[in-house]
Amino acid sequence: MTTQMQELDGRAIPHEERLPAILRRLTKLQPGESLVLVAPHEPSKLLRMLLAEFPRCFEWGPLQRGPQAWRWQFTARTPQPRTVNGYLGWDHRRMEALLAQGAALAHGADWAGAQAKLDAYADALLRHADVEDEILFPAYEKLSGGLADSPTAMMRHEHAEIRAAVHDLAHAARQRDLAALQSAMDRLDTIAPEHHAKEEEILFPAMDEALQPADREALVERLLLA
Repeated sequence: MTTQMQELDGRAIPHEERLPAILRRLTKLQPGESLVLVAPHEPSKLLRMLLAEFPRCFEWGPLQRGPQAWRWQFTARTPQPRTVNGYLGWDHRRMEALLAQGAALAHGADWAGAQAKLDAYADALLRHADVEDEILFPAYEKLSGGLADSPTAMMRHEHAEIRAAVHDLAHAARQRDLAALQSAMDRLDTIAPEHHAKEEEILFPAMDEALQPADREALVERLLLA
């Protein structure tokens, strides 16, 4: 995900031609290739259509959610049954790449580029944490019988710490303050990698194993549409 991604500005396409043109570009992607779509609004109709007409063919997540534009990254995948670990693990790698790119640009004094990457990282991470808090963790808690010592309690606490560090990171980029940016990076580095590892090694596989295939697919689709 560190290679230059293709970009399509849907705002420049006449409204009546927009959706077919976007679908043509997306369906030309090979597995592993990505396209950034710039849209004038949340692309909810497109997302539902992709799940209905091209099931299992794409992963996606936001890079910017308004107010002037919505930017979403779409990555083609080999059509195969979806898993929680497959989708959310992909999103982890996507966010890690954005963070690394933003940090490198800041250290190279390209503050405009750094702010763009780190703002995209913030939008991606906040959405990721929200769908886990609101959809994935409740599903896990229901499956596990609502145990008082569920690992999701600690994961929610870690999400709060990560959100605070991301807020400080984005602020430091806007202020062009390298020392503050590095401090926020250091805080993230003490939480996020271990948090992601616990999810990918424990929580996500537990969900994938516990759910029947149709239920697992339905859960991942809820995450994709959230």
